[in-house]
Amino acid sequence: MSRILADRLNPWLTTLLYPSQHCGIRGQTVFEALATVRDAIAYAEYSRSKLCLLSLDFKEAFDYITHSYLFNLLKTYGFSPRFQQRIRDMCKNAMSCIKINGHISNPVPFKCSIRQGCPLSMQLFALCQIHYSLTTLENMLTGIHIFRRPAKTAVLAYADDVTLHVTSPQDTPRIKYAIEQYEAASGARINIRKSRAMEVSFGDRSINIKDIPYHTEMKILGINFTNSPPVLP
Repeated sequence: MSRILADRLNPWLTTLLYPSQHCGIRGQTVFEALATVRDAIAYAEYSRSKLCLLSLDFKEAFDYITHSYLFNLLKTYGFSPRFQQRIRDMCKNAMSCIKINGHISNPVPFKCSIRQGCPLSMQLFALCQIHYSLTTLENMLTGIHIFRRPAKTAVLAYADDVTLHVTSPQDTPRIKYAIEQYEAASGARINIRKSRAMEVSFGDRSINIKDIPYHTEMKILGINFTNSPPVLP
């Protein structure tokens, strides 16, 4: 059932998902996401533009999504009552057991989360994430215009990997507001310890963005980025 629903949902994701989300959109891959980060670093260093990369990590991102938030979003997006009910039926009375040293626990009911491994999990998570975090941040942040690209680059995401392009100190309170609103609505929680900030050409590390530490290099989608533009394999 989940595979059937995923196949029916997939053609609509290009329309529903924000362009900043590179996962789930036809024609968009992880390589475009990596190339965008690389180009932003190269352009900032070339033009001496201010840029700070902020990589956000969410605690057990898939597990913290509440079902009420998911169902409200499906209704907001205009999915048919029948499609919504199919998702509800799959989540209702869902349980799992824990196996430790050959012993299986009693069933544990699921009151929240989008279960990883389900064919629908990545699509539903992208829809949940997009409503508040990406749309709000994209509209609020100044962003950076890379060479002659008409659209600004402010937010980049691949599933739960979110990278912000911070170009102004005024972006700091906007980021805090957007994150807090997303956490309150969805149940997600940002992991400060695993989040990273990298100053490319910002010039002021004293700017505090939710106590996220600064680093000279950071890993985004499995690739290490430094203040010098990396060469992709």
